[in-house]
Amino acid sequence: MSASSPIATVMPRTSSVVGDVAASEDLLVEGSVSGTIDMPGCALTIAVGARVDARILARDVTILGHFSGRITATEIIDVREGARVIGEIAAPKVALAEGAEIQARVETRRVDAAVHVARYRMARAATS
Repeated sequence: MSASSPIATVMPRTSSVVGDVAASEDLLVEGSVSGTIDMPGCALTIAVGARVDARILARDVTILGHFSGRITATEIIDVREGARVIGEIAAPKVALAEGAEIQARVETRRVDAAVHVARYRMARAATS
């Protein structure tokens, strides 16, 4: 999350979600999520100690904890020191801090196409 935007919703360390999360406000995940996170107009932060295994569509994503899966961000993905990322990430801008562990395919060019595919897959999963 950017320094100027307050965190609207917090999923605490004691929470564990298996399934689909849809949000219309910024979200801080401190616990664990396994499934999908759909919040194309909002910011997602994966806190230190959090574990997320998901397909994500968000405006921007900041990762301080552990993530595996696929992220599509319409603005930026910011991977901070100590974070661990495994999978695929797509965004027009990607920031990788020294000390972050990355094992991911990174796409910064055809992000519009990735956003359309992510929206299609999430809509299709919701109707299944």
